[in-house]
Amino acid sequence: MDINATVVRFPLFKDYKRKERFFTVLGMLYSRQITLSKAAELLSMDKDEFSMVLKNMNLEYSYLTEDEAKKELKSAKILIEKLR
Repeated sequence: MDINATVVRFPLFKDYKRKERFFTVLGMLYSRQITLSKAAELLSMDKDEFSMVLKNMNLEYSYLTEDEAKKELKSAKILIEKLR
């Protein structure tokens, strides 16, 4: 697959540079080099707007690692049981 063709066909932005920037920032976000807030800032978007774009693209993002998320879920289930 030609990455250049993918960038050109990407519908979110009109100009190639903005599309390329989006993919670069997305890569930095998912590799945890930057935060969601910084990613939104680099794309000149509001954080909520950027989160909505990710959601609409079916891209999941969490501040937690998978292990941290599992621990949070386990703790929440324990707390719910204690409150019953």
